[in-house]
Amino acid sequence: MPFALSTVLRRGCALLCLLALSLSALATPTSTLRFKRLGSIDSDDLLILSMMQDRQGFVWIGTLSGGLYRYNGYHAVKYTSSAAEPNSLPHDRVSTLYEDQQGVIWAGTQNGLARYNPKTNDFTRFVPPYGPAAQRIVKSIIGDGKGGMWLATWGGLQHFDPSRAAFTLYLHDDKRPGSLASNDVNAIAMDERGGVWAATWPGGLDYLPQGKVDVIHHRLDSDAAPDPKLNIVRALHYGRDHTLWVGTQNGVITWKAGTDWDARTLNSPATRINYLYGDRNDTVWAGTLAAGLLRWDKGAAKPVQYVHRANDSNSLPSDYIRAVMQDRSGMLWVGSFSDGISLANLNSQGFQRFIPFDVEAHNLRPDNSLKAIEGAPDGRMWLSGNSGLALFDPANGDVLKTFRADAGKPGSLSNDVVYSLYQQPGGPLWVGTSAGLNRLDSPEQPFKVINFGSVGADFINAIAPGAGNTLWLGTGSQVIRYDTVAGTWTNYAHSTLEANSRSVNNSTVILEDKLGRVWMGSEWSGGGLDVLNPHTGKFRHLRHDAANPASLADDNVASLYQDPQGRVWAGTSRGVNQVLTAADGSISFRSYGAKDSVGEVKILAMRSDKAGKLWMSTAGGLLRVDPDSGKVSRYTNADGLSEGYSVSTAYAAPDGKLYFGGVKGMTGITPELVRSDSVKPQVAFTDIGVFNHSLKNGQPVPGIKLEGGVTSPSALTLSVQESVFTIEFAALHYTDPARNTYAYRLDGFDRDWVRTDATRRSATYTNLDPGRYTFMVKAANHQGVWNDEPTSLRIEILPPWYHTWWFRLLASFAAVSLLSTAYRARVRHLTRRQVQLEAMVAARTHELEDSNAKLAELSSTDGLTGINNRRGFDAALESEWRRAARNGYPLALAMLDVDHFKAYNDHYGHQAGDRCLRRVADLIAAHGRRTSDLVARYGGEEFALLAPATDAAHALAIAQEICEELARLALPHAKSPHGVVTISIGVATSMPDEALSWSTLIEQADKALYRAKQAGRNRAVLGE
Repeated sequence: MPFALSTVLRRGCALLCLLALSLSALATPTSTLRFKRLGSIDSDDLLILSMMQDRQGFVWIGTLSGGLYRYNGYHAVKYTSSAAEPNSLPHDRVSTLYEDQQGVIWAGTQNGLARYNPKTNDFTRFVPPYGPAAQRIVKSIIGDGKGGMWLATWGGLQHFDPSRAAFTLYLHDDKRPGSLASNDVNAIAMDERGGVWAATWPGGLDYLPQGKVDVIHHRLDSDAAPDPKLNIVRALHYGRDHTLWVGTQNGVITWKAGTDWDARTLNSPATRINYLYGDRNDTVWAGTLAAGLLRWDKGAAKPVQYVHRANDSNSLPSDYIRAVMQDRSGMLWVGSFSDGISLANLNSQGFQRFIPFDVEAHNLRPDNSLKAIEGAPDGRMWLSGNSGLALFDPANGDVLKTFRADAGKPGSLSNDVVYSLYQQPGGPLWVGTSAGLNRLDSPEQPFKVINFGSVGADFINAIAPGAGNTLWLGTGSQVIRYDTVAGTWTNYAHSTLEANSRSVNNSTVILEDKLGRVWMGSEWSGGGLDVLNPHTGKFRHLRHDAANPASLADDNVASLYQDPQGRVWAGTSRGVNQVLTAADGSISFRSYGAKDSVGEVKILAMRSDKAGKLWMSTAGGLLRVDPDSGKVSRYTNADGLSEGYSVSTAYAAPDGKLYFGGVKGMTGITPELVRSDSVKPQVAFTDIGVFNHSLKNGQPVPGIKLEGGVTSPSALTLSVQESVFTIEFAALHYTDPARNTYAYRLDGFDRDWVRTDATRRSATYTNLDPGRYTFMVKAANHQGVWNDEPTSLRIEILPPWYHTWWFRLLASFAAVSLLSTAYRARVRHLTRRQVQLEAMVAARTHELEDSNAKLAELSSTDGLTGINNRRGFDAALESEWRRAARNGYPLALAMLDVDHFKAYNDHYGHQAGDRCLRRVADLIAAHGRRTSDLVARYGGEEFALLAPATDAAHALAIAQEICEELARLALPHAKSPHGVVTISIGVATSMPDEALSWSTLIEQADKALYRAKQAGRNRAVLGE
């Protein structure tokens, strides 16, 4: 028996392998979807069984043996089963997930049904009161439309009423023909009438009409074509168009409700279907055992197939698919049984990835890095790179023929490294290699090689057509004008003796425009843009001039292009320029370098679409530019593009499609179909901590009251002793989470919104005054689209007991009765203590002065006032200057100087002067309570207040409050014209720039302080 079983398993594996190979052959080698592996979930369990997005936006993921995960785009919270914890998950195998009409999350496990409790962050278990263990194996959950649920289990069809925690079981009974065909139910679906379809193994389909107890049995095969595998149903989906989709062991069957059952059709490859899913666009997806992912767009008769390809890192990671889901941001989630989860962006359309060269027996490591692409006759394309030349059919993704160098074969390509291509209309193909120019008159004829006398000249970097029979060749050592009929050429090289010669030797881009001017540049050698007059043989040199905004953006020119309107464009290492020619022949350049336009990015290649928009490839993706307005649409890998583009590798096909090549194949664009919808993100709290203690488990903590769970709280109440808290948040938008941005604000404390990025998704507050606050957070997705309403949380800080009204009343009575006695006792005690202290002070003064001097050098804390010293201030200002420059918010600085302080010291003595400075320091510190604010003693009687993310008006208001509050303290100062201690303040604000020094902010504040003193002191003045 063991031998027989082993033999069966080996044969089964062999059949699966053959099936996978045959199905892979059906898959197109091009893909409109780019799959990206999700790598931020526990790598210990990559076997995905179920996925669901809840109404908040969190994604829940069930696995084969790793439990359940709640994912927020950055990290996942893991839930597992524990025999010692009755409120844990019932089992670590989670086959299905469901959210009911009230937003309650349900998990179907190998050991029963579980309800998630968000307030306590745990689960409540539900199982039928009797029956075998198979009744607890839940495979699928759907709603019944009335607040209840239908469960597909391996112990029959079950209905569950959450309000009564009651199960109703529908089981197989040999004595009842109307009972289930089998208790092994793998999938269920409900139609518009409330009837339930149940997939019973291996008995086909059963249908339970609403309100009935007997089922109707349906056979999937027929007497004329018996196929037992069709009666093994593993997946069901009932579409909004009333089509029933049935996933069987041998493909997908569809049936339109209301038609004869015999009208059902089989319309997929013969493969086991694991899962069926209908997205919000009525596209139906099927996850298979070994055939990858199948897709039926609405109305499509045949599916599109996505499979794993060894040469495409952005193909489907695995062909064994167990779960599919579309989230609200438009991302398709595909869960596999071997390689975790991958995502594809369904919001982006109009792009197609081409990976031309596949793994073959003679080519196990294909090179899809492209250096040049060009049109070929009959709608085909020429592709070249480091592995020769290929003729490619973009319609079906087939490589029709390849051409390689072979030293032993006359008429072969001169070298496999092909830098440039030009298909002469009605004539030959010209191929620029690292070993000369090659001419191919037809794919069946041999190559003719033209060499130009030196190694450098035979590096043909660029080929551009010229007037008549001319080809312009950009080579490693010179520019060559080649006559294709006569076979003669003229060299244009750089000469240090000739000012009108070529600027540099190397040329990587070249273009002859419609006026006969020949433009050329070099990607790496600099030299700017040269313009050759073919009649005189002299060059004009156009270079970047930092003092002239109408000059070339950069001297390294990577691409040149003339659009159908005759405009010449130069793509440089720091942006793109349109060439402008005046009536007198002078040349200037229009810049598109603004932040809301192209910007200072390297332009690798350019082509125009038929609508007049200019497309550009860059290191970060593709740009679509309106030449007139300069407005730009940006597309990245998240939109389904290929990764990494190459210089001057682009082609505009006659049918309007554009192609841009790179290091991993090429991207095809159908411009009229391009769209990249942007869904506003949902923002949720992910955790709340008090003194670094998370509240996620909902356990009571003295002094802390949280209403709701940490992911959906409504209010937080804290005692004053527990007022150090942190709130974590996330934008549940999964297209490109790393590029999501955030802004938060604590209303009642923060003066403005605090901007942050995806790496700092938390806000911490300390030592807030008792009172009521509202924390608000909002987010923008990768395209900069912000959500409409911030997510908010009410926060209340309770006052300490000694600030309550009843305590103050009692304290008043006690103070009146004890005031006289306490005063007299205090005077006697102070008199005695003063004598002792004077002796101690005299003995220790010298020692303390030495120690304080050393500590002041080593510490960032001022020994007298307890606030930061000059050293701490300088370090903090430098750090905040850089942070503000990165995040784009203003920085405010107030320099404060106590008025007539030397006279105060001379009159009252140094000890009184020290007390005065401490009082002033405490007052200033009270106005710098944000964690980002910094108060420092700058030196002597001078202080500094640093306030990030604070504009000029707010900074001046704070300074004026300090002046007014110090005056209200009425600290006596007999030597001041005001009679009390006052302060002068200079305020300055700046929008930091990393190119500038932070010392400029100090200079501005010092000048404002000087003006405050000149104006009569006791005032705050804002710097100019």
